[in-house]
Amino acid sequence: MKRIVFFLMMSASVLLAVAQSPSHTEVSVITCSPGDEVYSLYGHTAIRLRDEARGLDIAVNYGVFDFNTDHFAWKFVLGETDYMCMAVPWHFFIDEYRQRGSSVKAQVLNLTEEETDSLVRYLDWNLKPENCIYRYNYLTDNCTLRVMDCVERAIKGRIVYSWDTDRLTYRDIIHDYTNGSPWAQVGNDILLGCDVDTILSSRAKCFVPDYYSSALNGALIRDLVADTRPMVRRTETLLEASVPAGAQQDSFPVSPVIAVWGLFAVLCLIALIEYRTGYMLWPLDFVLLTAHGVAGAILLFVFLFSQHPALDTNWQVWLLNPLPLLAMPFVVRDAWKRQCCIWHYILAAMILSFLVFTPWIPQKYSVITIPLALALVTRPVSYIIRYGRNE
Repeated sequence: MKRIVFFLMMSASVLLAVAQSPSHTEVSVITCSPGDEVYSLYGHTAIRLRDEARGLDIAVNYGVFDFNTDHFAWKFVLGETDYMCMAVPWHFFIDEYRQRGSSVKAQVLNLTEEETDSLVRYLDWNLKPENCIYRYNYLTDNCTLRVMDCVERAIKGRIVYSWDTDRLTYRDIIHDYTNGSPWAQVGNDILLGCDVDTILSSRAKCFVPDYYSSALNGALIRDLVADTRPMVRRTETLLEASVPAGAQQDSFPVSPVIAVWGLFAVLCLIALIEYRTGYMLWPLDFVLLTAHGVAGAILLFVFLFSQHPALDTNWQVWLLNPLPLLAMPFVVRDAWKRQCCIWHYILAAMILSFLVFTPWIPQKYSVITIPLALALVTRPVSYIIRYGRNE
């Protein structure tokens, strides 16, 4: 934290000196390739300000956060994470990505002196301690979109982007960047609702650094008298990737799909054994219902209280909710008595109705959602088949 405070103080003083006099500062949009940590799976965007005559070379970074913040992970899920804008010496910034093995590309912008001055003055304001903190949202307000906004504020005229025309959703793009991390992909798909399955505008796709970088390539600046000039003066590769894209994989040895289908197979085998022997494995019900209910309680809490706009339209709360926690004591009690109770019918109806109506629900589910539902329904159905006819 002391290091962050130091850099904030340094940032304000350096840019204030630049902003107070004309300069020939070179402005670049920096695009860094993805890393293997969850927070770096999509890459990163920053602004580089370079003026050799003044000895200025800094990176303005909107992706700074403090892992030591109390309950950081929980706040991130709830959409209550604050990020900050901070300037750091360029060699500090690029060394981090060299150690990570990422590539770093610079697109030097073709700005006039007036536009450069406007950008520097805005950054000077934004780097002040009272202005540098913002409420982060990785889909709609992140480091890349902040850089995009800064650049657009400085332009005298308008930018005609070279937009990507593919019809994609947030989920499509997220999947592209999490293919090498299937457990992270499953976590995203379980938390994200149907809002991420709508087709995005070209601009909205720029929440990912690569899409913004692509939009800048071939973009034009059209000034107030309709003259045009290229947005990017030149593109430079500052670092080559030492780790190939997609080389990093989840360390967990079993994929989510294999794990959940394996669970379904085991539960079917157990149900068959129970039917043959007449003995119901009640400790299994205790574990499954507790895990099901706790996962459902977390998902429902996020659904109801998260500030992320993409989490409150999640149809999977139909399947994953706290109801199994309420049912668990009654199910375990009746398992001792070798009986079927009303909760078996309620749970079976909840899960089976979800499976029946899935084709009409406007949401793409995680690859484990359907096999997980099939696995969970084996328990109540097993009781109903074994003891339901005795009631």
